[in-house]
Amino acid sequence: MSWMNRTTPEGKTLNEGYVSSIIISVLGVSFYCQSIGIDPSVGLTVPVGSPIATAVQKKLECFVTFVLVTPVYIIGGYHVRSFEFIWKDFVVVEIMMFLAYFAKIGFVMLSSLYMLMPILDSFCLGLLLTCDGIINMWYAMAMYEAELMGQQTYTIIFFTNLLITMVITPTVKYLYNPSGKYAGYKRLSILNSAVNTELRILACVYNQENVPSFFNFFEATNPVTKDSVVCIYVLHLVELVGRATSILVEHKQHKKTRARTSNSSDKIINAFNQFEQQNQGFTIGSCFTAISPFSSMHNDVSQIALDKRTNLVIIPFGELDKHPYRVVNQSILDKAPCSVGILFDHKNISVAPIDVSVSFHDVAVIFIGGPDDREALAYSMRMLDNPNLNLSIFRFTHIKSNRKTKKDGELISDLWDKIMNTNNILYKEEEVTDCADTTSKIKCLEDSYDFIIVGRRHDSNSPIVRGLDEWCVFKELGVIGDIFATSTFEGNFSFLVLQQ
Repeated sequence: MSWMNRTTPEGKTLNEGYVSSIIISVLGVSFYCQSIGIDPSVGLTVPVGSPIATAVQKKLECFVTFVLVTPVYIIGGYHVRSFEFIWKDFVVVEIMMFLAYFAKIGFVMLSSLYMLMPILDSFCLGLLLTCDGIINMWYAMAMYEAELMGQQTYTIIFFTNLLITMVITPTVKYLYNPSGKYAGYKRLSILNSAVNTELRILACVYNQENVPSFFNFFEATNPVTKDSVVCIYVLHLVELVGRATSILVEHKQHKKTRARTSNSSDKIINAFNQFEQQNQGFTIGSCFTAISPFSSMHNDVSQIALDKRTNLVIIPFGELDKHPYRVVNQSILDKAPCSVGILFDHKNISVAPIDVSVSFHDVAVIFIGGPDDREALAYSMRMLDNPNLNLSIFRFTHIKSNRKTKKDGELISDLWDKIMNTNNILYKEEEVTDCADTTSKIKCLEDSYDFIIVGRRHDSNSPIVRGLDEWCVFKELGVIGDIFATSTFEGNFSFLVLQQ
């Protein structure tokens, strides 16, 4: 299998002949064990994250789950005689089983509390370890067939395990909330961070194609002041395939000097290290690879953002309809303990070769009001030390509405102080009549600017955006970001959607 893994190009699927030979080998071992009188309990160990794991799982998962597992439960239920047991024996067996369950939960909780795990989490772990799966049922069947267990005892154990699993599964889902530890955490944001402090950004990468977009973004915005730098933490998110548990790997510093790379994570990290060497003011902090299912990827992102106290998490946009990455992005928006930005690179949608050397000179910010727009404006104000960048800020107001919050006014006042001291900034207020007028004026910016920064959430009752949510295709981008994402304009521009 190691030889098969080496001969398979990265990103390619495993040869069908290799998959067939692996499956035939497993079946051959099982047949040989049966022929010499050994009960074949055969497992298959494959390299984690390799093409072998993906190919074998895709071939066998459906067959094992829906074809092989079902007869096991049917055969297990065949020996059950639900109306043929004595109540005295039932009470004795149930007392023994529940004492065993309580003892297991108690010892697991004590061990977990000793390791400083929260009491609720340790209780949920104890409940999970009391669930008996198909292996325990298979052992009970083997003991019954070997006449080491009576039929009444087998029936009681069968129904008790079934009941325990039915109760514990929803209970754990209700009690265990991984994002609960972020509830009492003071969320970090760009707006609340001092200008002369280090700005920490967590870059979440799904694949190697996302890397040039991040480099273009960092070079475009370059939020480096005279007194601070940008620290970038890199997280490569990989779908969990071919193993049972998630894994989070922190790459060691010595990998920075490696000339040859062995997998996509190493290539991504190498690219970011080279970017650090070529761009002054950027430093690469820790680099991670998280291998987990799509349903829990956001937990890895939130945990690293919490540990490293990042001000901003940047995730690439998964534009495909109903793509799993879009679900991950939505979960990150809901759970992250800091600001989140979704990066949409319009430049690389229709062009196959990606130009990493692209530099943005004209950047625009759309300001309507609200915390997300204030976050976008605060980020843009950190970019003014870049002499090669021209920043234009458009504030949209309604003709008949004078609703202006105090926080919006304070930030605009700070902006005017910046305008008085810099020459590369333009501030303009645009009056709009309705959402149609808003859309038309926003679309006029596509061919005038290389990069656009917008906020994600807005007051749906505001006449500026009222009605746009009914036509919104990509909810995670907000109504303004959705206008750019669904645009038919073929020019080269990118945009960032920020959520505070």
